[in-house]
Amino acid sequence: MYIIAIWIILVYLYTTVHAQCNITLNTLEDKEADCTYQGFTSVPTNLPPDLKKLDLSYNRLTRLGDNSFHRYKYLEHLILDNNVIIFLDPKAFTGLSLLRRLSMVKNQLNVFTSYPPGVFESLQNLSALDVSRNMKTPEYNPYRIPVGELCNLRELSIDLVLNATFGQQFRKLHNLQKLRFDYCHVDILYNETFSDMPVNIKEFHMTTCKHFVVIEVGVLVPFPHLKVLNLTNSNIHLTQALRIVHPFQNKSMDAILFRGITHGNIKHDLDAVVLTQEMMKYISTICITTLDFSDNLIISVKNNSIVSFKHPQCFEHIMVSSNSFSLETWAINLFLFVFRMTNIKMFDFSYFPLRFKNPVFLDVVTKNNHTTIQRLEYEGRLEIHNITVTVPNQIQFVRIAHVMGRNGFREIKVINSFLRYLEVSYFETDVFPILTVEGFNSLEHLDLSGISSDITIGAGKIPLLIHLKTLILKETKLYLVLQTNSSILCLCPNIKNLDISYNFMWKMNSLWQLPHLTQLNISHNLFDDVPDVVTKFDSLTELDLSHNQLTTIRKNILSWIDTQHTKFGNFKLYLSNNPLICSCDTTIFLRWILTTKVKLDKNGNYSCWVSSLKTINYTRNVAEDFHHYFVDCDSTVWIKLGISLLVSVLSTLICITLLYNFRWRIIFFFFRNIRRFAEKGLELNFDYDVYVSYSDDCISFVRELQKKVEDEWGFKICFEDRDFIVGESIATERATSIHRCRHVIFLVSPSIVENEWTRFEIERAKYEKFSKNLQKIVVITRNIPLDNIPVEFSTIWKDVLLIQWPFEKEEVQMAWQKLRLWFF
Repeated sequence: MYIIAIWIILVYLYTTVHAQCNITLNTLEDKEADCTYQGFTSVPTNLPPDLKKLDLSYNRLTRLGDNSFHRYKYLEHLILDNNVIIFLDPKAFTGLSLLRRLSMVKNQLNVFTSYPPGVFESLQNLSALDVSRNMKTPEYNPYRIPVGELCNLRELSIDLVLNATFGQQFRKLHNLQKLRFDYCHVDILYNETFSDMPVNIKEFHMTTCKHFVVIEVGVLVPFPHLKVLNLTNSNIHLTQALRIVHPFQNKSMDAILFRGITHGNIKHDLDAVVLTQEMMKYISTICITTLDFSDNLIISVKNNSIVSFKHPQCFEHIMVSSNSFSLETWAINLFLFVFRMTNIKMFDFSYFPLRFKNPVFLDVVTKNNHTTIQRLEYEGRLEIHNITVTVPNQIQFVRIAHVMGRNGFREIKVINSFLRYLEVSYFETDVFPILTVEGFNSLEHLDLSGISSDITIGAGKIPLLIHLKTLILKETKLYLVLQTNSSILCLCPNIKNLDISYNFMWKMNSLWQLPHLTQLNISHNLFDDVPDVVTKFDSLTELDLSHNQLTTIRKNILSWIDTQHTKFGNFKLYLSNNPLICSCDTTIFLRWILTTKVKLDKNGNYSCWVSSLKTINYTRNVAEDFHHYFVDCDSTVWIKLGISLLVSVLSTLICITLLYNFRWRIIFFFFRNIRRFAEKGLELNFDYDVYVSYSDDCISFVRELQKKVEDEWGFKICFEDRDFIVGESIATERATSIHRCRHVIFLVSPSIVENEWTRFEIERAKYEKFSKNLQKIVVITRNIPLDNIPVEFSTIWKDVLLIQWPFEKEEVQMAWQKLRLWFF
C-alpha cells in the first residue's frame, strides 16, 4: 500500500511539472523548457532528460544543491536569472559537461562567499558565464570565484566591486575574449586593477558606472590585444577616456565607444569639453572602425583636432551626435575629412543646438535712461557660402537631424552612391540644402521630418528617387504644399512606406499614383473622415488613422478594407485615440468591429461616446450588447417609414387636387399641342384662333370677350377694329381674315339686320366650312329672338353652335365654360 501511494505521488508531480513548464522544439528540433514564473523553490526533476535549454528565471530558488541538474546531461543553455540564489554547492553543476551558456543574473550571489572551489569543474565546455547584477551594495569583497576551472570560457559578465582585486585564477582564462562589467561600485581604477586579467581579452565593456570614476592612465595596459573598448554611459569624462587609450597607439581597433561618459564634476574641476590636439594625440593614431563620441558636452573643437586622425580610411561608422560644437570655422575641413574616409558606411551628426534662429533680445533699461538697441544684421554673418558637400559614394547611412543653427552649405551631392538611408530632419537653419543625385543611386530611406515641406519637396530640392522605399514627412506642414500641388510625390513613384503624420491635415484629395504603397501613416492629423484617396492604393496592407477626429468609418471604406484583407490576408488598421461615437448612425461600423478579420490595434476595443446614455464606453462592450444600447434604433426606422408614407400620401393628394383644379388648363394644353400637330400634318396654318363678327351695339361685349379669350384663355382673336389693314378692300380683308382663323363667332344682336357685311361674313363662313378649313361656327345671340336671326344661317344651321347669352351671373359663367369647351 505504501509503494502504491509513493507511485501516485510521483505520477502527480510528473504531470504537475509538465503542466507548469512549456516544452517546445526549436528550429533544430531540440527540446526547450520554459519554466519561468512557476514559484519553484528547487530544480524540477521530472522534465524530459534530453532538454537542450532550460529557463528557470523568475522563480524562488535560493540554493543550488549538489547534483541538481544530473538528470539533464544534454543541457547546453541554462538560465537562472531573477531568483534569490545565495549559494552554490560544490557539485551543483555536476553532469553538465555539454553546457555552453550559463546565466545567473539578478540573484544574491556574492563574489567572495557564494562560489566554493570546484563548483565549475564539470563545466569544461562552458563558453559564456553571466553572473552580473548580483552585487547590489558597494562593499569591498575580493573575488573568490573559481573561474580558473573554466578553461574554455570566452565571455564573462560580472559586477565590478569597490576596490576590486581579482585573483590569480583569472589569469588561467586563456580563451577569454569578452569581459563585461555590469553593476559598477568602483570610485577609482588603478593601473593595477586589471593586472590579473588574461592578456588575450579583445572586448572590454564597462557601461554602468553612475558615480564618477577616477581612472589612472595605465589602467588598460593589461589588455594589449583589445579591439573593442565600450565605456558608454559610465561617468568617466572624455578627458580621462582619451588618456587611457595610449596603450593602443598606432594599432587597429574595431570600436571605441565613448557615448555619454561626460558629466560635470565640481570636485575634480571637470566641465564641458574643448577638444584640442593634445587631447587627441593618442586616439588620432589608432586605426578605428567604429567611433562614438556622442553626448559628451563637446562645445568646441580647436585646430581641427577632431579631424586629425591619421587613418581616415579605417573608419566605417562615426557618431558625434548630441554635442554643441560649431562648424563655422572648420566645416570645409570636416567635409574634406569625411570624403577621405574611403570605407565609411555610417555618419551621424545630429542633435546640435548651436544657435537659435532670430532670437528676440530685451532692451537695455538704466536708472535714468531707456535705450533701445537695434539688432544689426551683418551681411558677412548672414552670407551662406556656396559649398557643395559631396557624399562619399561608399557610405550607406547618413543622419543629420535636430540641428539648430546657421547652415553653411547649399548643396548635398550624391554621385554614383551606395547611400541607402538618409535622414535630414528637424532643421532650424537659414537655408535648406538642395539634394542632387548624379549617376546611379541606391537610396531606399529618406526622412525629412520637422522641416516645412514648402522648402524641401515643395521647392523642388529633392530629385527623382526611383529606388526609394520609405519616405517620412512627419511635422512638415504638408498641407501648405498639398493645397496647390497634389503631385509632389511623383519624385518617389515606388515607395512602399509613407509617413505623413503630425501635419495638421483635415483633407487630402490626392497623393499621386503610388501603386506599390503598402504602409500609410496619417495619424496625428485632423481628419474627421477617412480620405477617399486611400482606396486608390491597391497594394495597401497597413493604415494608421490613430489620433485623428474620426467619429466613425463609412460603409464604402469598410468594404474596401475587407477587400484588401481578402486580397493580401494581413491588413492592419490603427484607430486608437479618435473621438468615436456609438449611436444608431454608427451601427454598421460597430458591428464591423466584431465581425471583421482585419487586425485592429487595441483588439478593436476603443473608447467611444454613447450618445443615448451620454457616457463613455468601449466599442466592443457596446457592440456585444447592441440591443441594450440601441433598443430605440428600430423604432426610429418605423417612425421614418411612417413619415415617408405620410409624405407620399399628402403629395399624392396635393397632386390630385392640383390636377382637378387645373384640369381644363391641362386638357387644353395637351389638346392644343395635339391639334397643332394634326394641323401641321394637314398643312393647315392659322394665324388666329377666332374671327369675331359683330355690330356696333356689341363693342362692349367684344372687349369683354377679348379679355376673357386672349388674356385668360390664351387664344388669339381677329376682329375688325384692331386687325384689319388700313387701305385694303373691306371685302378682301374680311374674306382673308376668316380664311386665316380656326373658328368664327357671330355676335347676333338687333343691329345685325342693318349690318350689310354680316351677310357677306356668313356666306364666307359657309364657304370656309364647306372647304373644311373652318372648324367651328359659334353663334352668340344677345337681346334678339331666334325668329329674327338672319335666314342666311339656315343652310349651315346644323353646323352652328348656338349660345343664347344669359343675364344671370351664374348662367353667364356656364356660358363662358361652354364657349371654352367648344374652342377645344
